[in-house]
Amino acid sequence: MIYQWLDLIWLPIGLFVVKKEQRLWVLGFFVGCMLMMRMQVELMDVTGYPTGFIQLLSSTALDRGLVIYSIFYVLYLILAHYSPNTKGPIFVAGSISIFFMAFFTSSIIMVL
Repeated sequence: MIYQWLDLIWLPIGLFVVKKEQRLWVLGFFVGCMLMMRMQVELMDVTGYPTGFIQLLSSTALDRGLVIYSIFYVLYLILAHYSPNTKGPIFVAGSISIFFMAFFTSSIIMVL
């Protein structure tokens, strides 16, 4: 049970690293990514291919999702930390861009 929610560790880390004005967007980004990963894993399980459609890798979709999204969480936090004056629409656009990069990358990796 704990393993399935291992990525919740990123929430307090993310809220601690960024500026106060960015915390709501960071929270939204992390929750959105967590929900998207779980929907992708559920899709892989429901279709009957828990290790991917092509089955090149032996790890489960959850394992791959945790690794890929964790990499993007780190990338997102680095970018948010080193751009503290970024506010409003620019920060939101960056958040959405990284969200979709994480989604498409994890989709490709989960298919393998």
